[in-house]
Amino acid sequence: MRRTTDATTQTTCDCDGCTAYALTGHLQRTADQAARHHQAALRDGWTDVEGRDYCPGCPTDRPEAEHDHAGAWVNASA
Repeated sequence: MRRTTDATTQTTCDCDGCTAYALTGHLQRTADQAARHHQAALRDGWTDVEGRDYCPGCPTDRPEAEHDHAGAWVNASA
């Protein structure tokens, strides 16, 4: 799910049971800044399937039982 306010752009994982989100703060949000937020999320592994957003821990090509709702994927590259 995508949400924008005057100061933020947020993408929240649409997979049931997942609480992952990506958040970008802005002094004054513009359409260009929101677009950059979504481009950065795609580079980070987020996917958009038919208007629904999924974090890297919730790959749409694998059953939900194999998803990483705890968010350990964040530390996988560290």
